[in-house]
Amino acid sequence: MVSLSNVRFGKTNNDVKALQSALIAAGFSIPDGATGLFGPQTKSAYAAWQRSIGFNGSDADGCPGCSSLTKLGARAGFHVDCQHPGSVAKSAVLYTRNSGIGKDKDTARTFALKACERTDAPKKWVTGVSNDANLLTLIERESRFNANAVNQSDVNATGPRQADGARLNCSRGYTQVIPDTFASNHQAGTTNRIYDPVANIAAAINYIWRRYGDISRVQQANPHLPPHPY
Repeated sequence: MVSLSNVRFGKTNNDVKALQSALIAAGFSIPDGATGLFGPQTKSAYAAWQRSIGFNGSDADGCPGCSSLTKLGARAGFHVDCQHPGSVAKSAVLYTRNSGIGKDKDTARTFALKACERTDAPKKWVTGVSNDANLLTLIERESRFNANAVNQSDVNATGPRQADGARLNCSRGYTQVIPDTFASNHQAGTTNRIYDPVANIAAAINYIWRRYGDISRVQQANPHLPPHPY
C-alpha cells in the first residue's frame, strides 16, 4: 500500500521508494536509484510518467495525484490509498463559527502559514509558486477573507440545517470547503470545526494535493487567471 499523502516533493520514506522503483521498472530514469527521497530526479521521472499516460502542460508537473499514482500502482502491483490519514466522519464535523477574527489579508496569511506547517505544505503556497498561484488568492476569491463565510445559494446548499443555521452541505469558511471535503481531507491535530481557519485551510491543502498534485494547477489560486471553482 502506498499513501498519496506520503509521496510529495521533499519527503523521504518507503512509499517514495516504492514509487521510484515502479518508475524505474517502467523505464523512467532516476540516476540515483530508489533512495526513498522525493527530489528533482524523481519529480522529473514522474513528470515523464504523467506524459506517457496522456497528461500534458501543467498536468504533467511531476507532482503525484490520485489518478496518475493509481495508474502507476496498477502497473507496478501496489495499491494506492488516496484518503488522507487524518480524515474524520462527516458526522463529526462541527459548525461553530469564529469570533473576533479580522477579515483581512494579513490575518488570513497568518492562518495559511500555520496550515502549511501542519500539512508540510511549502510556505511558497502562501507567497506564490512559479506561476504565482497561492492560497491567499484562493481565500480572497472564495470568502473575501471572511473565516465565517457560508454559501447558502449554490448547488451545495442542501440538507438539514446545522448549528450555524446553514444547510448541511453548504460551502464554509476561508476556503469554502463542503463538509464531505473537510472530513475526508481533515488534518490530524486540527479541530473538527469547519470554520476553524487553520483546519479549514489545511483541509483545502490536502484536497488540492489529492486532486491536483500542486497548487500551481488550481486556477482559483492563480491571480493571472479568472476565478474558477476548484
